[in-house]
Amino acid sequence: MDNKIIEIKLASKYVNRLYTTYINNNIVLYSNILLTYLVLSIFSYELSQFNLILFNIIYWLGLGILSTIGLGFGFHTGIFFLFPYIINYYEDNPNLNIYYSVLYCLPPILLWGIGSALGELPPYLLAFNCEDEKLEIIKNTKLKALFRNIYNIIKNNIDCSNKNSIFLGILLMASWPNLTFDMCGLLCGYYKLTMTEFLIPTILGKGFIKAPIQCLIVLYFYTNNLDYSITNYLPINLNILFNICFLLLLGVFIDKSIIKISNLEKKLSNSK
Repeated sequence: MDNKIIEIKLASKYVNRLYTTYINNNIVLYSNILLTYLVLSIFSYELSQFNLILFNIIYWLGLGILSTIGLGFGFHTGIFFLFPYIINYYEDNPNLNIYYSVLYCLPPILLWGIGSALGELPPYLLAFNCEDEKLEIIKNTKLKALFRNIYNIIKNNIDCSNKNSIFLGILLMASWPNLTFDMCGLLCGYYKLTMTEFLIPTILGKGFIKAPIQCLIVLYFYTNNLDYSITNYLPINLNILFNICFLLLLGVFIDKSIIKISNLEKKLSNSK
């Protein structure tokens, strides 16, 4: 317990060092740049319009990130923001059918989908920066042997050097509302795929395939007064079980990340 407290303190010291070096020491410069930009925006119509577009992009990207930022769960920004936005647009334009409504709302839909892909980065980064040789979650010897056999079967039957199959696999898993996609990010990070190898098919799947089709289906169900409540088809106990497993994995990877960051602080302290 004492060692864990020391590791947390060292990790906190390292993060504070980064903040002081890159942000706090340049806070005056950043403030002057921001103030100058705001003054110019007041007197420039083009710049103020650009700010509105930029705010709109950040808004929908942020909502997309919030929808998937958790490990196995997230904020339901699609239900509370994106879907009502599309439905309101459809009702305000009765001369348009559902396909044209989705087409006109495509920019926020794509931005939300791309944001949801970016929200999948934390599991990938946690696994990518984890020291896998020290990762031992299962203590029971029989369970450990069972999972080791499963691991060997997967490793022997999946060619991780085949970039095409990896790209297609990630794309397919990202192209539908997949509760377990965080496991895909963890595996990609564990096998040290580059960020572009993981992020490009994820963006294509979530942003350009899943999000438009998902919005079209929701609008179709809405216009036909159909019941599309997912709780009628999925057992809630299964959902809770998945979330508990993801939380346990998150705790393990956070613990390993703290150890790694504390080791960086130790190296910096010893080099002085």
